[in-house]
Amino acid sequence: MIDIRTAEELLKKALSMAPEYGFDEYEISYSSGTSMEISVFEGEIQSYERSDEQGLVFKGKKNGQMASSATNELDEDAIRYLLQSASESCNVLDDEDEDFIYCDPDNPRLIYSQITDAFSKNTYSSFAKLGLELEKDIFALDPSIKAVDYLSISCDRGLEMKMNSKGLYAYKDSDFVSLFAEARAEKDGQVKTGGHYWYGNDIDKFDKEAFLKVFKHKVTDKFGGSSVPSGKYRIILGNEAVISFFSTFMGNFSSYAMQKGISLLQGREGEMIASECFSLKETPMLDKALIKVPFDSEGVMTTEKYLIENGKFIKALYNLKTANKEGIKSTGNGMKGGIGITNTEIIPGDLDLNGLAEEIGSGLYITELNGLHAGVNTISGDFSLFCEGYKIEDGKITGPVEQITVSDNYYSVLKKISKVGNDIISEYMGSGEFFAPSIIIDDISVAGDK
Repeated sequence: MIDIRTAEELLKKALSMAPEYGFDEYEISYSSGTSMEISVFEGEIQSYERSDEQGLVFKGKKNGQMASSATNELDEDAIRYLLQSASESCNVLDDEDEDFIYCDPDNPRLIYSQITDAFSKNTYSSFAKLGLELEKDIFALDPSIKAVDYLSISCDRGLEMKMNSKGLYAYKDSDFVSLFAEARAEKDGQVKTGGHYWYGNDIDKFDKEAFLKVFKHKVTDKFGGSSVPSGKYRIILGNEAVISFFSTFMGNFSSYAMQKGISLLQGREGEMIASECFSLKETPMLDKALIKVPFDSEGVMTTEKYLIENGKFIKALYNLKTANKEGIKSTGNGMKGGIGITNTEIIPGDLDLNGLAEEIGSGLYITELNGLHAGVNTISGDFSLFCEGYKIEDGKITGPVEQITVSDNYYSVLKKISKVGNDIISEYMGSGEFFAPSIIIDDISVAGDK
């Protein structure tokens, strides 16, 4: 791995050479990452992986066309390869949509470091010790637990640096640790599986007792489940299920999808598309988020914005290219591979989970949704998903429910939200975290017993 000063010199070298290949505008990026992962199985370290990666990506504009190329080599020959490759690509491209190299003249230097000293605690010995102890603790939770099918601990530290011909210098870095375990339990001829996760930036902050308490609930409380009669139900969609459900449809807020006619939100900004109690907000620098996102991959500063505020569709997500097509500014959502979203939150309400159950009185508490790829049409919004959860009787969460399917439409569900809880959890979703509580959805079709 090269140091930052050496990386800067490589980028400057590439910028100085780019005009020789006919580029009018250009940028060069350097990224590096260090990762480690161990997995535990049957009292032993099953696997151990450690990797260090680094590379360069060049992007240049020539003859009105933008092309890019990448390499893992870090020398002058590699730079010449990048420039030549991108130049040749520009000669054959025919993209009608103009692309850009960008620098905000008021903010040409974007620097944000959030790496932690705690990363040094992430060693093979510390991960192995924790992993082996945790596997034993999971087995000790209940006699029904017969196998810990998966247990891994991993960490990652990365940095990105970018310079371009418009004067931009951008640098950001981050690190994190994550842990996931899944177990299999057997009882009275039934087999149930369940798992739980944790992530943070300091392994010493992992609360094993709290983790195990939730883990046991997710595995052993599933026994004795039954179906319910088919019909219309009021449901609580549990916070984990909320995240998996709503993240599946986030691509509909992309301006690219709207411009291509594959999002039904096209042209609907300003309309009421959801219940008044529902608000969805992107806050890239959210205090409680593990990793803050001060600027996007195009060098545009990110902004705090509502996508949906009190039911109204406020704003789509734009990168430089899609914003230019509509004569507006980018929203700072230009991420690698297109348009992405950073730290996002469903604004919580006042009720905890028990309060939501009391509000429903009689219904279902859905904790898991399965088939979110096969059973969902992200364009139309239609879905039919096998799910698991619990009954709600007399305002209390009672016995487990299985062998049921929920069917409806995403856009209809938005309008059927009647209460938003305050039991917020978060999951990391690529460019940021998704924070969400449980919510009540009215009048959902459930297929169970005939």
